[in-house]
Amino acid sequence: MNYPKTKKMKNSIYGFLVLLFSIVIISACNKFGDLTGKTGQLVATSYKVKINEPDSLLLVGAQATDSIKWSVSPAGYDSLVIKKNAAVVVFKKAGYYQVKVTDNGGLPATASITVSDSVYHKPVTYTTSPLTGDQITLVPYYHNSADSSYISLVAQTKNYYCGISRLVVADSVINGKYGINFVKVVQPSPCVIGNSPISADINFTQNQPGHLANGTFPLSVTLNGTTYTGNIIVATSTISFNWNYTSGVLIARKQINR
Repeated sequence: MNYPKTKKMKNSIYGFLVLLFSIVIISACNKFGDLTGKTGQLVATSYKVKINEPDSLLLVGAQATDSIKWSVSPAGYDSLVIKKNAAVVVFKKAGYYQVKVTDNGGLPATASITVSDSVYHKPVTYTTSPLTGDQITLVPYYHNSADSSYISLVAQTKNYYCGISRLVVADSVINGKYGINFVKVVQPSPCVIGNSPISADINFTQNQPGHLANGTFPLSVTLNGTTYTGNIIVATSTISFNWNYTSGVLIARKQINR
């Protein structure tokens, strides 16, 4: 069943499209400066593009105050966003197109664009983010098998990041001293999965003997330049965590069975 769009829905959709194409224009503006040609010539970043691939066009020598008119033939399969004497076009269907522009009613300048059957996907880039203001919760586990046993922790952020981001953690066990350093978050851009808390698995297997020995072992965790300290008490049937913090770095359960 088709429901009529309300005015609010139409405004929301219009606003989204304006934002989308504004982003496309901003990302393509960097390419306008690279376009060169003779005065009056319509030049493009590429004359062979994929479906949904933004292509920048520039009418060389035209002034921002000129009366400039753009058109695409055949029509109906493109999204053309105009910025003075430049434009960004995205084609939604494979084929051969001609972009035409006139300056102050003079002779038209044209550019022929071929669109292949391939679909363009924006390359994913990765950026790093600090953990400023975040809080980490550690959930401990004990792993035991015939040839080895060790402690592991699942670390989860309180803040939200792109759901497929990576929490970068350095961990070590040296001379019975357990250490963790939360370094940063590596996030993809664009994020296509939405935001959520993210987690990382920490397995304390470095330089360990085959089986976890009984005893009291120092534990230090560094987050945002602050180091939190406590102890891990390993007994015959339990593993306890002497950890007295209520912010920064938390341990979800202070004792687990061994």
